[in-house]
Amino acid sequence: MRDMRLQRVHTAKRRRTSLILLVATGILALGLFAGGCGGDDEEDETTAQPSAETVDVTAADYSFDLSATPTAETKEITLENVGEEQHQLIFARINEGSTLQEAIEAEGQKGTAEELGIIVAPPGGAAKQPIEIKKPLEPGNYAMVCTFRTKDGEPHYSLGQQEEFEIAE
Repeated sequence: MRDMRLQRVHTAKRRRTSLILLVATGILALGLFAGGCGGDDEEDETTAQPSAETVDVTAADYSFDLSATPTAETKEITLENVGEEQHQLIFARINEGSTLQEAIEAEGQKGTAEELGIIVAPPGGAAKQPIEIKKPLEPGNYAMVCTFRTKDGEPHYSLGQQEEFEIAE
């Protein structure tokens, strides 16, 4: 009987020791995890996002890929075409009270949008000149669209070649 009690005491001690080790390991892991999550603010600033002063746009067949989202500081937009069809980039500010779809349907008329520039790139080539933005972009909604049509008459923007974004105050 005494041996059984001693066995229970040893088993209880082993469980307690195991529990303490488990808790200590958990605390250590939590500390390592939390230390890896934060990061140095200075490091985050340098690896945050690419500069938006020049926005390089890559056109493929029915899509745009932007190097950065334009901001108020954007001064230039370039266009490279990696697709098999010719593409254009119309850069426009969507006027307050209008949507991109309304501006497309009205072809920018009736006060729906303000065109800021157009560039065209041939298949496998680049636009000859960028869109140059002379003054800071004002807060509001903006879009990039390609209005060229496929051989079947489908507008490229309806196949996905459009980007809409907002420039905040």
